[in-house]
Amino acid sequence: MVQSPNFLTCPSVPALPPPHEPDSSVTKVESNDVNTVGDVGRATSDERRGEPSKPFIPLRPSDDIEHNQTDVGRATWDAGRNTNDVGRATSDERREEVPKLKPKKNSKLKYTILAVAIILGILFIPPLIALSRAGWSGYQAKLSLESMQNMLEAGEFDSAKSEAGSAQKQFDAMQDYLNGVGFWRDMPYLGTQIRGLQDTAQVSAQTLDGVQDILDVAGALQDALFLATKTSGAAQVDVDASKRLQDLTKEERYALLSSLYKSLPEIRLARDKIDIALAMWNDLHKDQLAGPIRDALEPMTVYLPILQQSLEQGVPLIEVFVPLLGYPNPQNYVIVTQNADEIRPAGGFIGSVITMDIDAGYYDDFDFYDVYSIDNPASGVWSEVPPDPIKEHLGVTKWFMRDANWSPDFPTSAERVLDFYERERAVPLGTAPHQTGFIALEPGFFESLLAFTGPVIVDGKTFNADNFMDLLQYEVEMAPGITQENRKELMGYVAEEIIAKIQNLPRSDWPKVLGIITTALDQKQILLYNRDPKIQSTIDARNWSARAKPTNGDFLWIIDANLAALKTDGVMSKSIQYTLDARDLEHPRANVTLTYQNTNRQITWRYTRYRSYTRIYVPEGSQFISSTGAMAGDLTQTGGRFVPGKVDIMKDLGKTVFGAFWAIEPGKTGKLSFTYELPKSSISSILDGTYRLDWPKQPGVDNAEFNVKILFPQSIASAQPPEPEEKWGDTNYEAQAGSLYDQVFKVELE
Repeated sequence: MVQSPNFLTCPSVPALPPPHEPDSSVTKVESNDVNTVGDVGRATSDERRGEPSKPFIPLRPSDDIEHNQTDVGRATWDAGRNTNDVGRATSDERREEVPKLKPKKNSKLKYTILAVAIILGILFIPPLIALSRAGWSGYQAKLSLESMQNMLEAGEFDSAKSEAGSAQKQFDAMQDYLNGVGFWRDMPYLGTQIRGLQDTAQVSAQTLDGVQDILDVAGALQDALFLATKTSGAAQVDVDASKRLQDLTKEERYALLSSLYKSLPEIRLARDKIDIALAMWNDLHKDQLAGPIRDALEPMTVYLPILQQSLEQGVPLIEVFVPLLGYPNPQNYVIVTQNADEIRPAGGFIGSVITMDIDAGYYDDFDFYDVYSIDNPASGVWSEVPPDPIKEHLGVTKWFMRDANWSPDFPTSAERVLDFYERERAVPLGTAPHQTGFIALEPGFFESLLAFTGPVIVDGKTFNADNFMDLLQYEVEMAPGITQENRKELMGYVAEEIIAKIQNLPRSDWPKVLGIITTALDQKQILLYNRDPKIQSTIDARNWSARAKPTNGDFLWIIDANLAALKTDGVMSKSIQYTLDARDLEHPRANVTLTYQNTNRQITWRYTRYRSYTRIYVPEGSQFISSTGAMAGDLTQTGGRFVPGKVDIMKDLGKTVFGAFWAIEPGKTGKLSFTYELPKSSISSILDGTYRLDWPKQPGVDNAEFNVKILFPQSIASAQPPEPEEKWGDTNYEAQAGSLYDQVFKVELE
């Protein structure tokens, strides 16, 4: 049966109806048999008339046939010859039709080419259109982003938000268009580029969603400033980059804080959206993208992490500092400088005291005190008894504000300092002032701040990042004619100059100052405490209160207390080695060895022999085994010879504590060591293939060296911080870290 052309494979040829089937009585014959052709023609003619076909009998001429019969025979012969002529003509026609078959072959070729062209068009034209539309959307998004940047520079936040929305829509359209490229997305190289563009468009749209939230907040802040300016009758607030903090009126500061406080939900939402965008961005296989595409993505590589970091820093700063700056409730602070060169458990020795009242970011004035000017007036009636180490090694019988930061848990020390301040001030004043919060500042913060703002000049003396603590210490303790009143005035002048420096910074530098503050908080160079439980919980959540950490596995906390060693911590080189043998999980044995070097080689007005009461906080339930290096007193107190001292064993802050006194002469190195057995519960996670050691820093100790060596019962799979590569492949973990931040050591076991 002859088949009609298939419209699926050759769509240009219509489907034909099937031909009629021939009668079964007709025998198929060869086309080159002339008689058969004639017979077939005759038979067909007979069939048309309805008559049966007759067999064909050829006539042959005979001598007995009449003339007319001869004529008939001749006619018949002629007819036969004519028939042969017809057959010959048919054969000739066939021969003439042979070249006429070529156009039919060309038609099939044309159909094939046309079909292939249609197929290729179906395969390639839509994807090309989709790519061109995607490219156009990307271009339109670029124009919107450029316009948004111009609007931001002009402070037109509403217009900038509109442009950000337009750019986001273009990136969304770009994703939709790229979805239409079909199988191209699965091609080895081209597909990688297409998927990269699509993922980038998705990241860009997500980012701009967060940017619009931020611009909403910026617009709200601008509106708040405008209304505050209108209310106060001052000149309209300028929002350009040269705007200074001191230019803001009381009403404007209040409006800013109020707007920030109310905008916190939107800011948190923006942060979350940018976090998602950055996670998506980090999942992109950027190394597989073509060079031009990577170059086009370069701005995103720089922009997204900065935006995320700004929000990560900005959100907690707003959450913490808006209420700390006195909105919605005014705050009353005691602010102290803690000199880490004379280390104390919760920071350095309290030297200078500032009191300040602040209402919605605005303060009228603040007062400066030398700490002795607060302690001395109360000495006659004061009856607080100090902890035994202070009593024994400082030789005092009363516990004053200057020594009140004895607990390494800063909130505990802060509450005691506030309590002592209020009650000591009540002696000369007759009434006790009430303070809502406490802030402690370490030297590292001032050094970082002055490195950015530049030096300050007070009474012809230049205080900069390099000499700040040395020069200040000399001026308040050793300068000729110095008195307590002089100390108060000098500290006040220095603080006022630093504050003036900050307030004179242009608005463009405010984020940098906030960055310095955030870093100082993370490094415990600024410590915060507030008596409002809600505010304090926010501070704790950011780990900005130096609150004692709960144990979550193994734990170690080294706490030094300089007792009558002047500022000698400033010249001490401190290294701590922690070794744990956990191969026997039933009896894990730990050792802590402190190796301190007194790099100062002689006693001066500022440096002397090192004297410290040192405590180590370890998991509760640890069993003391032995100790070396503890001293009954320094060599001047024991006749120049080493006399072993006692080790105090106590419980504090949910930990077991070992404490001892030791001393190191100028130019010498000393060691203090404790050996103990850990409770099995602190390392039970080793059975599950993990180990964790928390090692918080002591506030003010910024340059100590932490060393860890753990012996495990099985091989190590991975660790953080990582070991040096040459130490891989065994059951021991050895790592080193600094004390600028809290440290966490994590090990995964095979």
